[in-house]
Amino acid sequence: MQYLPIIFVHGYAGTQKDVEQTVDDPFYGFNSGSTHIRVDEEENPHKFFFESPLLRLMTDHGYQPIVDNQNVSNQIKKLSGQLNKTIWIYRFYDISTPSFGSKTGVRQEMEDIAKGLRDWIEKVKETTGVGKVYLVAHSMGGLVCRSLIQKIYPEQGEQAADHIDKFFTYATPHGGIYFEVGGGLLENLRDRFQLNNSDDFGPLRMYQYLTPDAKPTDKLPDNFQLEKLQSIENAFSPNRVFSLIGTNAHDYEEAFGLSRTTVGVKSDGLVQIDRAYILGSHRAYVHRSHGGRYGIVNSEEGYQNLQRFLFGDIQVKLSLSNVELKDLDKKFYQLETRVALRGLPIPIYEQAIAHYCPITQELIRKDKAKPIPLFTAFLIPRNSASDDNVCRYALRLALYSFNKQGTNWLLDSHLDQVPLWSDYLITDVVATDGTYEGKYSWNFDQKEPVTNLNRNPESSSGVYVAYVLLPERGQRVLGTNAAVRLEISKWQ
Repeated sequence: MQYLPIIFVHGYAGTQKDVEQTVDDPFYGFNSGSTHIRVDEEENPHKFFFESPLLRLMTDHGYQPIVDNQNVSNQIKKLSGQLNKTIWIYRFYDISTPSFGSKTGVRQEMEDIAKGLRDWIEKVKETTGVGKVYLVAHSMGGLVCRSLIQKIYPEQGEQAADHIDKFFTYATPHGGIYFEVGGGLLENLRDRFQLNNSDDFGPLRMYQYLTPDAKPTDKLPDNFQLEKLQSIENAFSPNRVFSLIGTNAHDYEEAFGLSRTTVGVKSDGLVQIDRAYILGSHRAYVHRSHGGRYGIVNSEEGYQNLQRFLFGDIQVKLSLSNVELKDLDKKFYQLETRVALRGLPIPIYEQAIAHYCPITQELIRKDKAKPIPLFTAFLIPRNSASDDNVCRYALRLALYSFNKQGTNWLLDSHLDQVPLWSDYLITDVVATDGTYEGKYSWNFDQKEPVTNLNRNPESSSGVYVAYVLLPERGQRVLGTNAAVRLEISKWQ
């Protein structure tokens, strides 16, 4: 495992009261956990605790937080030899509160916040003697990081990859924030009046703080893609980015009094699902809201994706190949996916119809030869849930079909709510000295993985490729050659 200092970057504080509440916390809220009820195998309710991402990094990986006060030097002395395993909070809202001397409650512009993050990274590197850091950001914090990566570093003639190793975002509106109601009126009012810098979530302002040498007077180009990590060539790869996407709009409304009808149910309550990721980045969907009691940051799902992306040793790219669907003129199809890891009480990834995020458009792709991406799993051998070197995960696939409008549903016996096919692919992966082995089973046929994965000729040095044919029932609906493609490689 590779351990580097972690810098947490907070999200948007909408009101001055929110600012004051944020700065009152030494850790800007990243120490907040949650408690829920789970039912055991005998249907008895039990409390389920998630301590917080900050505390779990301490207990699971030995990280230590550095509190930004007059005793920093003393804290550093106590951590001699372990400075790479430190957590730092970028406290950019302190300048906006009377508690620390501000007389006007002025808010910094996004570019200034990003420049401050650059200075903070330099301080962390100088203090720890480590060459790079991990950035972990919630909501608007991810846009602060992107402004640094895409605009501030290039304007200084630097590349973000020389300073940042990996970048993880929780529920960041990478494509801006839009509303299902108002026909664009709400967005226009937000961007015109710029209350508390809320226009930072509009396309024009995003273009200005994400583009090198862009000026406040510049207009929005027609070809600008908000979700694209546009920067100088090879400055920072989307492969080093993970976008965690929330799909639970309902509980954000209950926690904050915001109507989910404003941004729509296809959201985490504030950020729409299809605008919450960087193009080309790794991503996972979890049924969590933007914040509050059921928030994405203070969730086990969020932490498990975070720790595996940062510290995982193995990368497994899962995709579906050779898919041939029938009757596309009469029907449309939706695919549900769910990924579970051995020893975890929650799924770390879930695209479901009920959560408004099934795989749909990819099923009718123009390039039939191109596999349909499902999920990229990052695995940690010898983790807390296992004392061996086997990483076991289960991938659930469920295919549904729906009649298009105009078809004679009275003559069709198919039930839309029942999957045409569903099953779990259970896979064991073992990594030994850079080589990989694996076994699998389809859960309908066999409970334990017993069939060896066969190395495909597509494999290369350090990359293990294998195909798992779908069981007969799956082949009937997805094609006789349909298979799950696994690409296993080292991850650091």
